[in-house]
Amino acid sequence: LLRPSNGFQFDSIVGSSPLQFRSTSRPRRITSTTKMEAAKSRFLTAEQLDALAPSVGRTPFFAYSREGLTSSADSALSFPNAYGLTVRYAMKASPTLSILKLFRSKGIKIDASSVFEVERALRAGYDYSDISLSTQELSSEFIPYVEKGLKLNCCSLNQLRSFGSAFKGTGKKCGIRINPGVGSGGFSSSTTGFSKTNVGGPTSSFGIWVGSFTDGSIQNIVEEYGIKVERIHTHIGSGSDPEVWKSVAKKSLEFAEYFDSVETLNLGG
Repeated sequence: LLRPSNGFQFDSIVGSSPLQFRSTSRPRRITSTTKMEAAKSRFLTAEQLDALAPSVGRTPFFAYSREGLTSSADSALSFPNAYGLTVRYAMKASPTLSILKLFRSKGIKIDASSVFEVERALRAGYDYSDISLSTQELSSEFIPYVEKGLKLNCCSLNQLRSFGSAFKGTGKKCGIRINPGVGSGGFSSSTTGFSKTNVGGPTSSFGIWVGSFTDGSIQNIVEEYGIKVERIHTHIGSGSDPEVWKSVAKKSLEFAEYFDSVETLNLGG
């Protein structure tokens, strides 16, 4: 991966299609330093860099491996399952349009964290119904997105109330993101302690705290507004400890039992 300077936007994948770029910066020579960085890349050699740079016309630029992305997509799509599987790409990882288009061609759906990401996914050719939105700050303009088929996961009691108020008595379906009480982060072996990449546990603000299930708060809001919960979403973080994931998956199934209307279990990690 070659990091771009300010002013560069690059939307292409190394592969069969030509490289494309938009630049507001001056051309820069490829230096021995950038060649050394390329030599450390998992897929790009210094020789390939020499061949690519002239076709781009400007350096630095982002370069992605189509083969690597395709391999990762195929691996995720082959995940064992008993009742059907939908793979979603958390586009916050990289919202490059060419990556989105590649994953869309593979049948991979989108996990978005803002309406801005939703709009970008739509520009990449996705339908509203292909996109699941889980956001810390729910846009006040969420209603038309949901009406067009966007799948919304309510991540707080306030978001659940906002959804209920907008669709009161309609039986409109939504998802609920639950903080299961534990997580797995890349910077810490603790399942409950703070880590920037641990999005479960008492130190994380992501999702409705598990206690709101056991004390009936969630159920009361759902009943008050006459809406339906069709999806339970949990996420442990980027640590992806298999044992933590298995235990949270089991907890998530228990959460699903609170509502007869739940059809989908959405697991992140």
